[in-house]
Amino acid sequence: MVKSKVYVLNASLKHRKGVWRRIEIKGDQTLGDLDSIMRDAFDHNDYHLSEFFSGKVWRSEGFGEIEPDGSGAGAGKKIDELELIEGSTIEYVYDFGDDIQHVIKLEKIVEPVAEAKYPRITSKNKKRNRYCVSCKKIQKKTIARWICIDCSQEEHKQVLLCEDCLEDEHEDHNAEELLS
Repeated sequence: MVKSKVYVLNASLKHRKGVWRRIEIKGDQTLGDLDSIMRDAFDHNDYHLSEFFSGKVWRSEGFGEIEPDGSGAGAGKKIDELELIEGSTIEYVYDFGDDIQHVIKLEKIVEPVAEAKYPRITSKNKKRNRYCVSCKKIQKKTIARWICIDCSQEEHKQVLLCEDCLEDEHEDHNAEELLS
């Protein structure tokens, strides 16, 4: 019996390349399996559809949507069937409303490690602290945990907030927890 090769992937946020995860997945596993580990790796909740694309997102044909429960037209496609070679990329979109885009690059194909459970996350970017803009105004250095989507869109820059400032000054705004 031939053992399936392991694909070593570097997955990053498309518009924040510094936020990345190294993922290993076997060739006989599916896009549904990759979707599940991507959701875990990037702390995406399980409420939204997702899809993998063969090229530039929205300009390429997708492999089929994947439902939050792991089902869907694209879920059963095997990784080997993508015919990836080292250096090639696919893209992943989580939540078509918020359009959270990722780039996934194949770094290499290796032999599986005995006793390892795949897919798995093998490494990730070093955490970089970012600070609350409201606290900075009063010369206080507090780590930001949230981004105010409403204010960021209005000001055309990221408005990062700590928990207290989010509750005190932005409680009725759309905000998302920062991913590091």
